[in-house]
Amino acid sequence: MAGSWKNTYCIQFWAPNNLKDTKVLKRINKNGIPVSTKKYSEVFFYTNLQEAMPDARLLMENGYDIKIRKCCEGNNDTLWLI
Repeated sequence: MAGSWKNTYCIQFWAPNNLKDTKVLKRINKNGIPVSTKKYSEVFFYTNLQEAMPDARLLMENGYDIKIRKCCEGNNDTLWLI
């Protein structure tokens, strides 16, 4: 599925026992391994919550905890989450 630049929904994920190491989804590899980013320009965006649910479900099935969040652009291509 191609990402959307229309809205700013993204998936934040982390290992269940490591809440301090949260990550933002960049893509999911063909083998199901999520790749994270810290740059706003690399975030995989979704148009709405319903569009994000299949990827969120895949991450949960692979042992990650998730939150679907709004992603905002900061200075120098950084990001912050609402």
